[in-house]
Amino acid sequence: MTKEIGDMKMVKQTGLYIFGAILALGGATLAPAETLRGWIADEGCARGRAHSGDYTGTNPECAKKCIAGGAKTVLIDSDHKRLLVVANPAAAKENIGDYVEIQGSVDSDAQTLNIDALTLLEKGVAKCGRKAPH
Repeated sequence: MTKEIGDMKMVKQTGLYIFGAILALGGATLAPAETLRGWIADEGCARGRAHSGDYTGTNPECAKKCIAGGAKTVLIDSDHKRLLVVANPAAAKENIGDYVEIQGSVDSDAQTLNIDALTLLEKGVAKCGRKAPH
């Protein structure tokens, strides 16, 4: 019976070591939370504008249609002149076309954003020649 207890202790210790290693590795890959501001848009229109150096909002109605049709949801980050694909688009669904503040984590290599919290700053409207707010 004492051999069984010793074996159980060893199994528990091994399990704890493995669990600790998994946590350590997982924690190393998590990006720290960031606060970003930008427009929620569809990737197609946003990428076209970004290629011409325009990091401002797109037409909200068009973006909603494109996303409903399967386009990826992105954040147009005018402060850093980049587009970030939203990894959890359901978190931004109600704010397509809007200027928002987001708390979340960015994977710079993959150019993705995971949204933890979103705050509406300005309701999106279609306007030509829109300039970045500052």
